[in-house]
Parts: sequence; structure tokens; C-alpha cells
Amino acid sequence: ANVSQTFMNSVLPRLPRKWRDRIKSRLEEDPCMIHDLMEERFSQITAFFDLSTIHPDNDKDDKKEEEKEKGDTPKNESTNQSLHQAIQNASLILGIHADGATEAIVDAALMYNKPFMVVPCCVFPSLFQTRMVKDEDGVTRHVRSHDQFCRYLVQKDDRLKMEVLPIEGRNVAIWWDGVTLND
Repeated sequence: ANVSQTFMNSVLPRLPRKWRDRIKSRLEEDPCMIHDLMEERFSQITAFFDLSTIHPDNDKDDKKEEEKEKGDTPKNESTNQSLHQAIQNASLILGIHADGATEAIVDAALMYNKPFMVVPCCVFPSLFQTRMVKDEDGVTRHVRSHDQFCRYLVQKDDRLKMEVLPIEGRNVAIWWDGVTLND
């Protein structure tokens, strides 16, 4: 996604007139101002997102170990390091309709002690066959429904909260404010 273009086309027109005028005035002085500001504040990393990519120590693939021994740099090592640094430097992690990355976002936030919010959407029971949730009746079942997926995520840690957002569609948010039990 082109963040600068999205800002110019979707966000700027919806800002209060005073703000729009101020930004347009600054753009006249420096046409690259929005692009430079976005480059400074945001980064987009396009990569597969799971435990092996969010923390360098979790990636112990034999092939990568062989490449390291030969002195080669594994192909995804720089991307993994970028993800690791991005999560480490984040003040908040959001996952809105994050598909298969939803659980990894929760795991990353907990691993790095970062506040987060996800709005789970797709469950992908065939892809994530090992997910199990304890139902209210105490029976452990495979995660197959959206409701089960949300409860599965909340059961990962006692600090997590689940709330319904006042919006249409998938509107269950799982979140943590980043405060540990000892704070």
C-alpha cells in the first residue's frame, strides 16, 4: 500500500478545513512533506508473519543453519530482523482483519510485552488444525468457529480482554493494554 497516496486521497479530504489548509500550505513549501513524514513514521514490511519470523531465536531451520555455517546469509534473515526490530520499537500492535496472522500478532505482543488489539475475522480451521479451546462446559474442542477463535485467543493469557465494538461485521476485539500483572 502506498501510505502517502492513501493519506492524500482518503484521509486529507476528511480532515477539518483548518488542518487541510495547514497541510496544503506546507505541501506548497515542500511537495515531498507527506512522503517524508510517512517514511519517517511508518514502515511496511511484507512478509509471512509467525513465530519463526517475529523473533530471530525461534528460527532454527536446518537449511538456514547450513547457510550460516557456509557464510551465506539466509534469504529471509534481513526481513526477520526488520520484523523483530519493528515489533521491538512499536508502541502498539494492531491487527484488523489480519487473516492468518491474527494469532501471531497476539503471540508477538505477549512475547514483546506490547499493547495490542486484534479484530479476528477468518478462522482457517483447516490451516490451523492444532488450535484447541476450552468451552464453558469444560470440554476442550477444536477451534472451528469465529466465537471459538476469539475465546481461544483470550485463553492465551489472563490479562487479555474481549469486547464487542460498535461497528457492523466482525466486531469482536481482543486486546491488552500492555500492563503486566506485577505493575
